[in-house]
Amino acid sequence: MNHIDIFSRSINDFFSKKFLLLSFAPLLIALAVLFCLMLLGASEVLDILQEATADGAAGLEEDYPILAKILSFAVVHYILAVLVYFLGTFLVVTFGVVIGVLALGFLTPTVVKTLHEKYYSQYELRPVSTPKTLKITLFIILKFLLLLLLSIPLMLVPIINTFVFSAVLFYLFYKLLVFDAASNIVGEKEIAELVERIRPKLIFICFIFYLMALRPIAGQFLQLYFAIYLTHYFFITLIKK
Repeated sequence: MNHIDIFSRSINDFFSKKFLLLSFAPLLIALAVLFCLMLLGASEVLDILQEATADGAAGLEEDYPILAKILSFAVVHYILAVLVYFLGTFLVVTFGVVIGVLALGFLTPTVVKTLHEKYYSQYELRPVSTPKTLKITLFIILKFLLLLLLSIPLMLVPIINTFVFSAVLFYLFYKLLVFDAASNIVGEKEIAELVERIRPKLIFICFIFYLMALRPIAGQFLQLYFAIYLTHYFFITLIKK
């Protein structure tokens, strides 16, 4: 079975009643959490800006009269508000990817079990234990935070910071997505062997999924499809062994 066949089968499974309903979970969780954070954060920033520009920009009029005058214009408030909400939208999309893929971890066992019963019952499941899964997931998140911390100097460089941040975020997306699907099928050692066999293709597939995940709303809605596709891909790869 080639990737076109896997794509077609995954689409059919994704639009089944069961999976279609489940696909709303990552979307709703991401929207509920991040939309609230965006609104609250934006409101606080705007309140600070309003306080800073009130009564001669809170003392700026004496030391920085030109800056105080600029901040007093309504159009400046509007521009700042647009920038704040633009930044908020960027954060929603970014952290939406993180929350979406974390939420997916709770749904992946259902995906694997359903597809296994439907297509791959001849293959015996040997999933990683729950304590071990939590330990490895925590390790991935901590490594992501360490990479994020180490990349801070590059984050200060315009243009380069976008690529660096995207690379670090892709690391988290790739590791969690692959581990979630594979850990419900085979054991820890077998995961390493499986990934090693198909690593270049797997990275490319996950990168395409990552770009799709960056699309607001649609990206979170499609999280379950990513798990369905990888589950099919892993089962087929293992059976062909």
